Amino acid sequence: MVKISIPLLLLAALLDNNSRGVNAAGNDEEELIETIGVTPQETTNKTSYKCTFRNLWTKERHPQNFPKELGRWGGPIMYTHTLQFQPWANGKSVTPGIEKIAEDGFTDTFIQEMDQQGTQVKDYSNNPGNGFFVSDEDFVHMPPIEANFAFPYLSVIAGMSPSPDWYTGFYSFWLIDENARNWYDHIKIQTFAWDAGSDAGTTYDSSNSDLDPGIAISRFRGATKLEGGELQGPDGDFPPVGEWECFLVVGDEPLIMPECDYFANPCCNETDTENCGNLLPNGATPQLSPAYAQVLAESGGGDKSGAMQHFPVVALVVGLSAMQWILA
Repeated sequence: MVKISIPLLLLAALLDNNSRGVNAAGNDEEELIETIGVTPQETTNKTSYKCTFRNLWTKERHPQNFPKELGRWGGPIMYTHTLQFQPWANGKSVTPGIEKIAEDGFTDTFIQEMDQQGTQVKDYSNNPGNGFFVSDEDFVHMPPIEANFAFPYLSVIAGMSPSPDWYTGFYSFWLIDENARNWYDHIKIQTFAWDAGSDAGTTYDSSNSDLDPGIAISRFRGATKLEGGELQGPDGDFPPVGEWECFLVVGDEPLIMPECDYFANPCCNETDTENCGNLLPNGATPQLSPAYAQVLAESGGGDKSGAMQHFPVVALVVGLSAMQWILA
């Protein structure tokens, strides 16, 4: 039984399902949701985010030479930071830590880089399992990550394996709405595949061919031509390969979640799926993005609770001043 006790200050907000804000990495991502909360940027309470990373990299969406049994995400890892800390950005060169994530899927070198930037990095959230095979899992819950007024930017990255040096993520997303100066209480972003520019390979199973010096980071786009058509969708374009959904948590209350994808389906660990409420912590109705709904349908996952519901985003009731979740 899921019991949720949430003090809310309610506001109504009308959202566009395909909104693209100025915060995401050069507008390179598909920004599905960015909901303005009521928690001001200068709050003295602890502010953190609980996020879920979902796989959109599948044989059906990326049919050319898809490594069905070997496909694996390395990491993922998230970090909050100042705007001065950008270990990867479009058109720039990657750091050794980002290169290792993209080529090998390991985050240890990048964590060392962040530790050396103590004045520019607030916190990081590393998947304890250090990745997952896409044939085994649809998603992974990330440990909570703390942010504050001095460190309001969120970046994420996950390495793709097998690949020469490919990864997904977004960088320097400002977690504070620029007009209201309040923390977003709910964000959802889909991300594309990127080339770290550290290896010359053009197929999933390319042999190691390091570039020295490396070339600039770039996102795979429609004009990109890969040797075997890897990462391209049936229409020849490059569809998103990952989805990240995060909720604001205010205060020091522990956040305990079921192992299922609670943000996509709050009834997922309920037996009474018809009456469990179907509301997210900020009062919104849950919604699977069409791309992720397609992934579940293709994988046979569908409604893992027997009562999955898909809702169009028309309006969300927002505004989270504090959150307490009790799962029993």
